[in-house]
Amino acid sequence: MNAAYTAPIEVPMTIYHAAELKEFMLEALKRGVSVHFDLCAVPEIDCAGVQLLVAARRLAAERQQVCEFFGASDALLATLALLGVPSTLAQAQPSTETLSVLQEHA
Repeated sequence: MNAAYTAPIEVPMTIYHAAELKEFMLEALKRGVSVHFDLCAVPEIDCAGVQLLVAARRLAAERQQVCEFFGASDALLATLALLGVPSTLAQAQPSTETLSVLQEHA
């Protein structure tokens, strides 16, 4: 197991991709003590995708690993906000475009 590993996620984090994403994330957690998931290219996310993020973070904590997410896409940040999940899960700041969309829906 390497000290650090970065794993980009570039597919929709939806129920339709949940099984393959789960395997991908589990494999990434086997590769490093500190795993960083790059979410910049995530085009879409639903509740299943959010559950995968939370599960990866929980599993890493149980294994005494670091699991971080960075570069959250606007789609990810908007979904987190709509679900009431703190954007700190993805450790990124929403863009001006995302903030205006969220304000319209508030």
